[in-house]
Amino acid sequence: MARRARIEREQRAARRPELENRVIREVGPTGTREIPFLEANPDWFDFVPRENRFFADWQRSSACAHRIFDHWAFDIHDLEDRGQKREIGFIPRPLKMPAGKLPLEDSSVHRLMERIEAIDAEVGLPFAWFFLMTHGHWVDPDVGDAIADGLRAGRVRLPDRDAAVLLAWADKKYLF
Repeated sequence: MARRARIEREQRAARRPELENRVIREVGPTGTREIPFLEANPDWFDFVPRENRFFADWQRSSACAHRIFDHWAFDIHDLEDRGQKREIGFIPRPLKMPAGKLPLEDSSVHRLMERIEAIDAEVGLPFAWFFLMTHGHWVDPDVGDAIADGLRAGRVRLPDRDAAVLLAWADKKYLF
């Protein structure tokens, strides 16, 4: 994980000269305006790779009471593009999958809460639905957005640590 973060940092740092000269041109009803790329994206160099976030979110959530490798396998890749760019990463694969997928389907947030609790019970892991959602196959990411909106509106509750992880994800999404 440290190598993944280091490579990402180095690759972004190598692009600094190019990005310092890049501008974003916005055309609107009042005319054209140019904004320096780094001014519009002040946290561009603070990017945390999704792989690192996956493990960090596990540690911050109620799932942390369980060993991650008891529930997930990881298809790891370490590739180099003709000596130019190196990419290290993984795709998480659940060891136990729910019987069916959870699409948004215009369900109420309360119905979604019932369904995510059922997924957690079926898989045998608290907050399992969230990690299945980051994979994007079993739980639609729109479900996470709907529950995050419900949390912000005070219509539903999650354990504090899980709510913090979900809200951070909703603010800055990652998927595999």
